[in-house]
Order: sequence, then C-alpha cells, then structure tokens
Amino acid sequence: MSNKPKFQGKVLIIGGGIAGPALALFLKKVGITAVVYEAYAYKDGVGGGLGLAPNGMNVLAALGLAEKVIARGSLALENIFYNERGRVLTHYKNGTIQKYGQPGVSLLRSALYEIMATAMKQQGIEVEYQKRLTTITQTATKVIAHFADGTSAEGDLLIGADGIHSKTRQAVLPNSPKPAYVGIIGIGGVTPAGAVPALSQRDKQSFHFTFGTKGFFGYCGAEIGDMMWWSNLPSEKELTRAELTEITTESIQQEMLTIYRDYHAPIATLLEHTRSPVKMNISDIQSLPTWHQGRVLLIGDAAHAVSPNAGQGASLALEDAMYLAKLLRDSTGNYAQVFAQFEQDRKPRVEKIVAEGRRQGSNKQIVTPFQAKIRDIMVTIFLNLFGERMQDWLYRYKIAWE
Repeated sequence: MSNKPKFQGKVLIIGGGIAGPALALFLKKVGITAVVYEAYAYKDGVGGGLGLAPNGMNVLAALGLAEKVIARGSLALENIFYNERGRVLTHYKNGTIQKYGQPGVSLLRSALYEIMATAMKQQGIEVEYQKRLTTITQTATKVIAHFADGTSAEGDLLIGADGIHSKTRQAVLPNSPKPAYVGIIGIGGVTPAGAVPALSQRDKQSFHFTFGTKGFFGYCGAEIGDMMWWSNLPSEKELTRAELTEITTESIQQEMLTIYRDYHAPIATLLEHTRSPVKMNISDIQSLPTWHQGRVLLIGDAAHAVSPNAGQGASLALEDAMYLAKLLRDSTGNYAQVFAQFEQDRKPRVEKIVAEGRRQGSNKQIVTPFQAKIRDIMVTIFLNLFGERMQDWLYRYKIAWE
C-alpha cells in the first residue's frame, strides 16, 4: 500500500490533550499536514492520573510510543477487589501481553502529555499554544478557526479534540445535548511509594478496588516511585466553580480521612502523604445525534465523553485518532464520506462503553452494612465467573493499520 494519502489538504486540530496529538502523529505518519491548537499554555504539571487499557496501548505501539509510556508508568497486570476491612473478594488478570499484544499501564496524565508533546516536536508537527477557539467559519472549500486573541487559521478540515466542554462542539452543534453530570464527585491524588514501604511489587502492579459502606476507593501504581489513588463520592449537586477553586491539599486530606480513615491499609497512609490532589465533577455525554457538520468532525471526549468509571476514556481517544487517520489515508478525498464512515463505525462501540461507565458508577454508592454484605457476595460470585470475560470485548479491539 502506498504511503501517499489520497486526501490532500491541511487539517486543523483543536485540542492538545490526548486525541489531538495522537491524530497529528498518525497524520504525520501518512503524510497529511496537521497543526494542533491548544487553548492553554504548555505546562508539565497537568493534574491527575489515568489508566491505559491494552487496546489503548496497542494504538501507542503503532506510534512507537508504548515502551516510553511503560517506562514512565506502572504495569497494571491485575484487578483486585476488597471490602472495607481488606478482605479480598476476588482478583483476576487485567489482560495479558500474550492475549492482547500490550499490557495495561497506569501513569500520570502529565507523563503521557509530555511523551506525546516530545514526539510531536521531534517530528516537526506544529503546535500553537494559548489559542482558545471562539467561532468557526466554513466556506465551500475551506474551514476557518477564529481564536480569542484575534488570530485565525485556515484549513481544509477541522477536527475538534477539545474535550468534554468542547468549544468546537458548541460552535458547530450548538443545539446538541450538553455534558450531563452523573451524580459523582471525583477526587484523586499521588503519594510517594516510599510513604507506603510495605507495598509489594504485585501491589504496585495492580488496580485495587475497595467497596465499603462509606463509598469506593481505588489505588494503583503511577510513575516510578509513586502511587496514585482515586475516590468517587456520590453527590446530588455539582460543585460550583467557587467550591472547585477553593480546594487545598489539606481540605481534601481532611475530607478523605474523615470518610476512609477506618478502611483497610494502606488507604489512610496514602491519604496522609498525598500531594497534587484533584477534585472534579464527573460528567459524560451519552449520545450526540451526529459528530460532524460540514468540514468539522468531533473526536474523543468532544464526541463521546465517558466517565472514568469505565477506565477507557484515554484509550477511546487514541482509537479515534488512529481510525480517523486510517480513513483519511485510504479515502478517495471525499471528507464527507470519511466523516460518515468514522461515525458509523465508532459510535456503537463508544456509546456502549459510555453506558458501561454509568452502570459502574451506580455500584459505588454509600450503602448500609447489610447492603454491603450483599454486594460483597455478588461481587465475589459475579466477577469470579465473568471478570476476565467482561473486559475481553474492550481489550481485544484492534485497528488494522496496514
């Protein structure tokens, strides 16, 4: 197959998170010019952590970045489920390299951003920072992005990869469904592994999920020498912007310890020594009537934001980028046909995963001791029988690039 793309033109990519840089790298791979426009200034300390499932890692492997990600993160080889007293309810493999080609990996979001930003720089991909999209103009032959600083950029296609609160989506699909709060506040942080020296290598290379009467708590390895933790707190009301800006490390520690101090070790220790905590409202987008309008297409969270409960947000963004680049490479030059094909092929998978994320979030409610005992029994029976099989349809998905 020729490496020369049949689509010839310039692609404007709005958003420098995960989907945008990945798309730019894949387009570079097939000889299509792309420029990335990011609303914020470049910074190293992008907060929070994430998990990359084997399906997402296979996309990074196609970009030659999988080994770099593994080196900056922690292998996530097993899922272990506990009750709040620390009794193991069940455990099973989180995929295997032999079965899926790549392992699961957990790492800091900032590490993945840095790896992708470095790759774009090395490959000469243009990235413009502090370019906040305001409006989009389309003509018969071009699309123009207008930015808050008064500048604009012209291209043949525009891809909105600017996240759940996408300005691209607001500009071209103003009447589409808005992100919906799912009734959960997400809280997380990072703790030096030295603060919890009793953790074994298996502990550091596993996802730990604890379900108790007061809520859910999870932890896993992150960058070498670090652990990361997260919690989902049910709340009928979203936090206001003022409440989010008033958050401090001390306030999060106090809140978390009030709830989880009596949960099994090392949960209290992780909280006592945490740094860089984050707190956010969890929302998703269950379904949009369409992902494209004219020369503009949405990908990643801009099109199908999924709650973190599914563990697939970053991996789905990577899949989108790879598949769109493949369609453009193999197209006859008809972008409208590419956009329609992309949506038709990707929508059933991602909407199923969004629904799964909502379902999993409903399992993390505050419950009575009796309800907790019933849940422990159900988790043990159900996941012993179906745990590995339940993740197979997620992990085995692989885009045939060649």
